[in-house]
Amino acid sequence: MSNTERPLSKIVRNSLLVIATMLCLPAFSQSAPAAQGRTVKLVSGSAAGGSTDLIGRLISQRLGERLGQPVIVENRTGAGGVIAADAVAKAAPDGAMLLITASNHSTGAAMRKFSPFDAVNDFSWISMLTAYSMVIATAPNSRFKTMGELIAFAKANPNKVSFSSVGVGTGHHLVGEWLNAELGLNMVHVPYRGSPLALADVLGGQVDLMIDTATYLVPQVRQGTLRPLAVTGKTPLEDLPGIPTLSKFVPGMEYESWMGLIGPKGMPPELVRQYNADLKYVLELPEIKERFAAMGATVKASTPDEFKSLAAREIVHWKRIIQSQNIPLQ
Repeated sequence: MSNTERPLSKIVRNSLLVIATMLCLPAFSQSAPAAQGRTVKLVSGSAAGGSTDLIGRLISQRLGERLGQPVIVENRTGAGGVIAADAVAKAAPDGAMLLITASNHSTGAAMRKFSPFDAVNDFSWISMLTAYSMVIATAPNSRFKTMGELIAFAKANPNKVSFSSVGVGTGHHLVGEWLNAELGLNMVHVPYRGSPLALADVLGGQVDLMIDTATYLVPQVRQGTLRPLAVTGKTPLEDLPGIPTLSKFVPGMEYESWMGLIGPKGMPPELVRQYNADLKYVLELPEIKERFAAMGATVKASTPDEFKSLAAREIVHWKRIIQSQNIPLQ
């Protein structure tokens, strides 16, 4: 080989290496978020310290490490989560602003006369994060020792049993109305502006029942503050051994509250897939599972289509309950 050929061969080899490197770049760029180099905001409609806010903060650090960029929770409270959801619905679909939302996204959509957005079709659905049962509980000194006793008394004494919720149109409220509809009961709904206020009146005897999430009530039960009667999930809770599911008394009555991550409509499918995969990775971390469990929550990832379908079904279901119970729209 001549001296002139050796440099040429070296140039060819180097050129091939450059080309091979360039061919790898598109695959990398497709897996990186469109918001690369920018802070990703997880917008929460709940106040700091609320369950949605807490879950968001639990996953934000690990998700940021996975993405290689900052991820923060931003609270935009007000109007039952509408302000936060509307901000995300109108954001650029580049992955820089996402909504960490809960099942009140569905109940709120069913309860509103008017909404600035379509609760299903104006969003890109990414993944569920967690699901958790609701719990029906009483004060320890209540006359109701079991769910069966409660149902029997409520049937024989219309308008004599009251139940609390954290607001009109919330899942807490609508679970109680669903129970009314299924059994022909007339339990009286008493709304509060938060779980602590409801708890105080249940313990004080002003309200008979508390319907709330396992994330809030399981710690109360552990402390002996409340007596659980039933859980609304498909299966009993490990944290509440011996407490039956509501479906044992009302076949088919099963409900789990949830939280998940959604973005603006029009996010590129590859970006949605990437976020979905990264969330699944984060949710499988042992420390995340342990922290969720300590809150009474269960890790539950999903595909984007599964998540969207769940929300759409729930809106239809809750609209039926609202109409059957003649609950005024807000």
